[in-house]
Amino acid sequence: MGMLKLYEYHFSIMIHILENIDKWKCEYKKCGAQCCSEGIQLTIEDIKRIKDLGYSPDDFLELDETANVFKIKGKEGKCFFTGKKLECTIRDNEPLVCRLLPFRIVEVSYSDEPLLRLKPVVDCPGIGQGKKIDKKKIESDASKFLHENQKLIRDIKTKGKKGVLADI
Repeated sequence: MGMLKLYEYHFSIMIHILENIDKWKCEYKKCGAQCCSEGIQLTIEDIKRIKDLGYSPDDFLELDETANVFKIKGKEGKCFFTGKKLECTIRDNEPLVCRLLPFRIVEVSYSDEPLLRLKPVVDCPGIGQGKKIDKKKIESDASKFLHENQKLIRDIKTKGKKGVLADI
């Protein structure tokens, strides 16, 4: 079990990796792209990167009003950006949540000390395969996600969906 305390953005962030994995390779063809499901959470920076590729937010974006977060729309039960051969069509610009793979977010808390817990994806055929996982990169991306998501939730509450999208 790994734990890292990062001091960024002028507050302490706790990132907990609940189970250790040393190597991983995305084997999306072997599992039917199980991670590429509809409803992947996005940050504002994710939306900006995808919009810069020429996509209209109306095409790929939906607001989860219960959680006050933006998510990727689904297409045939998969992520909007999953291609016909199950490949990610925006791989070089993928959302922060996708960069955390082979880990999934299992808990996010914004109490006194922001906290994010990660756990390996269940039944992933790529675990133990491929390159060594860069845990510093995972922790950095998790920290970015936590910070950007907290800001997004605040902005949606104060500006609403249209206000937030108008700023992009």
